[in-house]
Amino acid sequence: MKFGCSLEMINMRTSGPNFIIRQSKGYWMEMFKLVAAAGFKGIELPYNPYSSDPIAFEVGRCGMPISRAAVHAKYESPQAFMAMLRDFGIEEVTGVHVNPNDILLELLARDGQMSEYFPMLQALADEALDFLSALGAKTLVLSISPEIGLLAENFGGGKDGWQPDFVARTIEAVNQIAARAETKGLSLALKNEFWGMGHGEHLQEIFAGLVPQVLYSPDVAHLSIGGQDPVKTVEIFASRLAQVRLNDTSFADTEQNFRKINAEIPVTGSQRVFCDLGEGHVDAKGLCQSLQKAGYDGWIICESRNTLNVHRALLKLRWLIDHELTQA
Repeated sequence: MKFGCSLEMINMRTSGPNFIIRQSKGYWMEMFKLVAAAGFKGIELPYNPYSSDPIAFEVGRCGMPISRAAVHAKYESPQAFMAMLRDFGIEEVTGVHVNPNDILLELLARDGQMSEYFPMLQALADEALDFLSALGAKTLVLSISPEIGLLAENFGGGKDGWQPDFVARTIEAVNQIAARAETKGLSLALKNEFWGMGHGEHLQEIFAGLVPQVLYSPDVAHLSIGGQDPVKTVEIFASRLAQVRLNDTSFADTEQNFRKINAEIPVTGSQRVFCDLGEGHVDAKGLCQSLQKAGYDGWIICESRNTLNVHRALLKLRWLIDHELTQA
């Protein structure tokens, strides 16, 4: 097993003191060095080419390498970007993560039609696959769906009954993306979120309709919030795992937040959904033991999602890996 790091642990959608510096190239170049100093040889990148979220993703100005346009604007080319990473000590990009929620937010921001969603999903996946190839990376990580709350409000005229058709069309679209990935020598792995259509027991129902080439990237904190045992889930999907995402939570979704818009930002009950890895109730050590028994030799992508201190979180991740997880 190899331990990598997700750059999504740096929250670009929350403002705070000096938050604007996170849009600079200098910030990210320093961050790459710190990621390497913490011993991570692989990183996973988010991928979002849309410009409707100006705080997070100001395309052409933001130094975060979140799209083909941003990499060309700030780092000259994917090849030059990879050369820089290797100079810093990061050997590879393990994969890129596409979140369909960004598509829905883009449509809402420009008052688009919901009928555009699936064509946009296919186009975004194709762009991300080309980006993967240019980076020499191998795995497209795709979240299963946008938020259930947003879907329920915007699809099917905002009426009940939207879900069966949307699930069927999602399965069809994912199978098509997997086929195109295979022709490029790449792989596709689906990622679950507690607020998406893979919530709880629905995860296995969705995978039942997918071709075997579609792998599974389990997000263990989201599994836990959705009421699923991460260790047992990993055992069930042992034969098709990729890009296992190791993160943590102490959150109990007592308010059924998974059905609401902006589920990761509760308005009632507990306000903090995620915590630094090792400080919640996810059995990270047991999960690593299960992966070893299953013979998993791929990447484990570590993440302290929405951490309050990224620099400290990187060091805490390395200590946990060295002193607990690799001793599992």
